[in-house]
Amino acid sequence: MPTLPPLRSCLILPLVLLALNACSTQIELRTAAQQEQFAREAASQGDWTQAMRSYEAAVENVELGRGDLAWQERLHHQAGRAASAACRYDAAEFHFRAAIALAKRSKQSSAFSYRALIDQYERQGKRAEAEAVRDELGWHRRGLMAFVAEFESLPVGKPCGVPR
Repeated sequence: MPTLPPLRSCLILPLVLLALNACSTQIELRTAAQQEQFAREAASQGDWTQAMRSYEAAVENVELGRGDLAWQERLHHQAGRAASAACRYDAAEFHFRAAIALAKRSKQSSAFSYRALIDQYERQGKRAEAEAVRDELGWHRRGLMAFVAEFESLPVGKPCGVPR
């Protein structure tokens, strides 16, 4: 029974590994799409904690599957919205900041995430932090915030601090 010479086996192994990697990438992206759908369903039922978890899981899978930055940005933004409604302000801030960073990397508008972060701080009574985010934007983009506010606002869950 002939065996492959060592040189051939060295060439075949990388090709097999490359093919396996491509399959796992597609699986992760399909899983992310399913998790995003689960998150939407949970959000539509007002289950903000589950929506946040599902969006976070989708973000992880898109990152592992090397999905595009715009998709990652949208998922982080939606995770931030769900976290805000679930009174998880620390998680919401993290996701909005991640969405802003991804939008900047992909040369997309980060206006919705900036607006959501400002709204979040204002709801918490953190006026100084909200003003710092406005300063981050600069005067030339502040007018855009009023325009964006008409299209999207943060979801409102049960009042924070009230047992479910």
